Amino acid sequence: MTLCVAIFRNQGGFLRPRRRGSEIQFTSLERSIYRRNFGFGVANGAMLMLGDTLIHPSLVLALFVSQISNSNLLVGLVPALSTGVWFLPQLFAAAFVQGRERQLPFAVASTIVRALSVATLGAVGFVIGDRNPHTLLIAFFICYTIYNLTAGFANVPIVDVSARVVPANKRAFYFGQRSFWGGVLGFIAGFVIQRILSAGGTFPNNFAILFFASFFVLSLGVYSAAMMVEPKVTALRSRATLLGQLRDAPRFLGNVEFRHFLTFRSFLSMAAIADPFYVLFAKEELGAPVSVVGYYIAIIAVTQFVSNLFWSPLADRRGNRLVLQVSALLRMIIPVIALALPPLVRWGPIHKHVPGGSPTLYYTFGAVFALYGIALAGQNLANMTYVLDIAPDHERAAYVGLVNTFLGVVAFVPVIGGTLVDAFGFQFLFLVAFMITLAGVLASGALHEPRVSGTVNLFSRQIMIPRPRRLRGG
Repeated sequence: MTLCVAIFRNQGGFLRPRRRGSEIQFTSLERSIYRRNFGFGVANGAMLMLGDTLIHPSLVLALFVSQISNSNLLVGLVPALSTGVWFLPQLFAAAFVQGRERQLPFAVASTIVRALSVATLGAVGFVIGDRNPHTLLIAFFICYTIYNLTAGFANVPIVDVSARVVPANKRAFYFGQRSFWGGVLGFIAGFVIQRILSAGGTFPNNFAILFFASFFVLSLGVYSAAMMVEPKVTALRSRATLLGQLRDAPRFLGNVEFRHFLTFRSFLSMAAIADPFYVLFAKEELGAPVSVVGYYIAIIAVTQFVSNLFWSPLADRRGNRLVLQVSALLRMIIPVIALALPPLVRWGPIHKHVPGGSPTLYYTFGAVFALYGIALAGQNLANMTYVLDIAPDHERAAYVGLVNTFLGVVAFVPVIGGTLVDAFGFQFLFLVAFMITLAGVLASGALHEPRVSGTVNLFSRQIMIPRPRRLRGG
């Protein structure tokens, strides 16, 4: 930690902009610092996304665990750890970093531990191999828990720093760029994953290569975060405590906008109950090889970065609420496709005109992951910026920590999904996911758009008409 603090010790804060008449004036130094922070901030987000993509929990790691154990409950535990353990430390993190003059060193230190945990997992995979599956499974869950704990802790300070270095009207574009470039790199990573898993290497050495690749990419993420210039906080608040954060929770929940958002996000998080089982369904029911996971990841990546081309402008012009609503609607269609596509392709009148047999079926099943990528891009963009918009400036970290800690508990729903698959099969689980997402779509009608006056709410009765633009000279 001393080393990380030293990195930022001599980096001063931003100069305050000056007004000349009605115009705000910035110095060349201020513009240079903004461009530096924007560039390295985008690079940091892209590297973290790429590192996660190489060990995607619902695709790569779900298959990894399924090859060690026959338990669908353990398969469901993987994305639960990815989301739930990532969320849970954030209330503590908010209490720990709030009121400190510098927050970025804590994000850097946490990401270092995160990278080392996945490197350790790669080393264990090479050393143990397939000789002791029980030990390998235990080592995986320990390392992956540490990986997500540190990632979740780092999120609070990095989000607060991003909010201080990027103006409110540029945040959607900033987070959109992080997702866009992460998607571009993730698209390339999909083919790398497919090549590694189809090369005929022995298990788990082929997956260990992916773990080391993730470690390298995360190390680049550490570097890009360390190169950002964090502005000094001139008016420090008193340090918050975890007990104080918990005492403040009822007051935060008194914010109607925040409470409605939390309800909506809860349903959307619970809809992930089926996420790790789409790829297992393709493998076990449609006959897809393990290497098809690279194809699915490439689809997710390309749809994510292409969809960001319209998600970001939509958020800037119409607000984050509309992005959340459309994303939820797309999320609801995913289990419908998973249920309808296989029997449709196998239906006699269609099947005789579809060449390729099983390969055509599991490649067509990629439509599930295409919609998943589009919806995920919208969620990743708007979930973050919506909270930043509705939270008071001096309580941003506390709001982010509270919502993510609450959702951390909800995120363990995929464990139940594994039990449902064992008891009733994949189709029943997909139907449950559809019903949960439908509830989320309906809940999105209560969301309020705090930034943009005159927006369209897809799922409420009231339609607000945008205000006309003032004509020049009028």
